[in-house]
Amino acid sequence: RALSEARILQEFAQHLRRGLAADAVAVALVEPDTSILRLVTRLGHPDDSSSTLQSRLLPAWTKAMDSGTSASSVADDGSEITAAVVHGDVSLGAVTLSFAVRLSSKAVDALQQQLSAASQLAGNAIEHLRHERRAAQRERLDAIGGIAVGVAHELRNPLFGISSAAQLLRYRVKDDPVVEKNVGRILREVERLNGLVSSLLEYGQPAALVPESRDPDTIWDEIVERERGRLESRALQLMRVRAVPPARCALDAAQLGHALLHLLGNAADAAPEGSDLALRSAVLSSGAWRCELHNGGPAIPVELVPRVFEPFVSTKPAGAGFGLAIARHILQAHGGTIAIESTLDEGTTVTITLPAA
Repeated sequence: RALSEARILQEFAQHLRRGLAADAVAVALVEPDTSILRLVTRLGHPDDSSSTLQSRLLPAWTKAMDSGTSASSVADDGSEITAAVVHGDVSLGAVTLSFAVRLSSKAVDALQQQLSAASQLAGNAIEHLRHERRAAQRERLDAIGGIAVGVAHELRNPLFGISSAAQLLRYRVKDDPVVEKNVGRILREVERLNGLVSSLLEYGQPAALVPESRDPDTIWDEIVERERGRLESRALQLMRVRAVPPARCALDAAQLGHALLHLLGNAADAAPEGSDLALRSAVLSSGAWRCELHNGGPAIPVELVPRVFEPFVSTKPAGAGFGLAIARHILQAHGGTIAIESTLDEGTTVTITLPAA
């Protein structure tokens, strides 16, 4: 994926530099897995490091993406024109053209029109690639789901037999501490495997949604109250900022609650004991609900970040790797999104969105 998108943007930048006679070009793209805007292609910027260039252009990129239009900055020592890279109404990134001369207002207007048109074509090409990737990923995950259901059904009956035999052994041999110890160990492992079976079935056979119009923050209220003992046992403080005014989304309260439970559980497990968790919600201009859950625990390994929403991928030694996969299933079924960002210095933030009802 990265090579394909990089190639499109490299050719896009070269086309702009030649066709519009720009002295330099910089293109940034929002990473779909983390929702972070990053500089991905630069031409003709020999004096700036990538981080310096990104920091300087970030305000213009953000402004162009928020408005979905182009903007310009003209000074005596040069001019810059920035436009959003869009697909339909969605901003995927931004591009800035730099010129070493002061441009006339007429030239700026003409360049803005050409840049906006070219940026839309680039956005369409990138979204086409991502659509193909999502389709391939859905096909692969559907296949995994089918296998998961088959494995779950094959495990269920033997586990029931093992549990029954262990309990019968406990009943027959009541006063032997060695037998009691090992029977307890067997039953604990059976319970753990039954949990895995439930996760396999939940992932492979998701229930149909029964949506109603509700404020998603009220679902968080229920989950936080339910998990209060877990948070207090590790002396974790939850810092909460609610959306004002409240959002209204079409949601299945039980299923969304299950997704949020997985997210809060992961955050609580990762956070250092006695630290803070931050839960912030807001309503976007579109009416969509956006929520961020942050913990200051160890960073997720870089190579795992793009795969954390896949089944069987976990950072926990004994984790089955289904919590985030199930959460993504549920949020996508609601028409929402989920992304994760993890850095060594700042910890991990999970961002979710739900469309307005």
